[in-house]
Amino acid sequence: MISTTEKTNDEYNKTMLTDLYQLTMNAAYYDNNKDEMATFDLFVRTMPEEWGYYITAGVEEAVDYATNIKFTKSNLEYLASQNIFSKEYLEFLKDFKFEGEMYAIKEGTPITTNTPIIRVTAKRTQAQFLESTLLNIINYQTMIASKASRIVHAADGKDIVEFGLRRAQGEDAAIKGARATYIAGAVGTSNVAAGEKYGIPISGTQAHSYIMSFPTEIEAFRSYAKTFPNSSVLLIDTYNTLNGAKNAIIVAKELEENGHKLKGVRIDSGDLAENSKKVREMFDNNGLDYVKIVVSNDLNEKKIMMLNAEGAKIDAYGVGTEMITAKPVAAISGVYKIVEDNGGPKIKLSEGKKTYPGMKQVYRVETENGYNHDILAIDGEYTTLKPLLEKVVEDGHRISSRRELKAIREYCLKEVAKLPAYTKELSARPYELRISEKLEGLVDELTEKYGGGNYDVHQGV
Repeated sequence: MISTTEKTNDEYNKTMLTDLYQLTMNAAYYDNNKDEMATFDLFVRTMPEEWGYYITAGVEEAVDYATNIKFTKSNLEYLASQNIFSKEYLEFLKDFKFEGEMYAIKEGTPITTNTPIIRVTAKRTQAQFLESTLLNIINYQTMIASKASRIVHAADGKDIVEFGLRRAQGEDAAIKGARATYIAGAVGTSNVAAGEKYGIPISGTQAHSYIMSFPTEIEAFRSYAKTFPNSSVLLIDTYNTLNGAKNAIIVAKELEENGHKLKGVRIDSGDLAENSKKVREMFDNNGLDYVKIVVSNDLNEKKIMMLNAEGAKIDAYGVGTEMITAKPVAAISGVYKIVEDNGGPKIKLSEGKKTYPGMKQVYRVETENGYNHDILAIDGEYTTLKPLLEKVVEDGHRISSRRELKAIREYCLKEVAKLPAYTKELSARPYELRISEKLEGLVDELTEKYGGGNYDVHQGV
């Protein structure tokens, strides 16, 4: 039985998806008449070992969230029941909404550490309130898209299908994770809900339990092919992979006699490289070169690259756990920090957590060979370089058109192709971000003012 303090998912709205301290700080700002304009940057501090870049993901959702904040009657009743907030502050929240501006890097853009993904300028109560939810949206989806991009690159043109629903950390992660993998280049997902919500192509075969539900393997294959004569992918490793391939060949020939074609076979265990070679030879020798070979079994970018190096005859990879969870990376270090207010540029000098102050822009430097590096600079410092941060919200309203998911995916693949090779290796080096001369000078000035010491701007934040 559900207790009276519990709520169903449908009763929540994203406005309340925040940390308590956003509301307590907000209330204190309001109570102390400290609601002047302030600018915050959302960026990722560090890069996981062996990664060379991040893929920005979740930006479209972040814009939707910021432009639709509204406290409902039930939200305010709940907050009142906590006996924390004054009646005056709760009245203030009745009409609370985001009225500022937001700049963002296009979703699907490859970036590196310390790059502002989103820049928010608004009244302090509004800008501060966005922090927790923006980070919740951007951190996870950027992490999954980045991991997926590594896997897609390792596949070297072979298809990647996302199979992670059963291993994702809950429904939200499964659905949004599938979207993130698609942005990064996966061709489809097994997750039907993600397919319905986002229009991602859905793909699937059958489980070993289906094969074992019939007296013999070939009966299982025939029954499935009867139901799906033009789209069957048969799982051939339940008992013995090569015997399974023989049975699949028989069924493929039977389908041909009736004007249909077997789509493919899947191998989910054993020596995937060796088995794929033998199965490919068996099918080719029987005039079935059109039958695709799909493999799965706890795959990741390293295993896929190894299979390719071994000459495996594989057409597509089904990747689940390690892509939908970004294993072994549990989380990325995305943060949201104030960089300027009416008192001027702000800097944080905490050891290991220093920040770059002021309202900034990111400029991308391109050569005939692709992207060379980015420059983090004072906003407007360069006029001839390509800026990455674009205004997407003005006066609290979205001013950018919502981009279609397929367009984001196509853009992402083109952008990643322009990155230096060193960023896409298995043991990659991070894409380079340089600090402009003016920003270096501002860092030195504020470090002297607030810290009284020297700060090496190249040590990162």
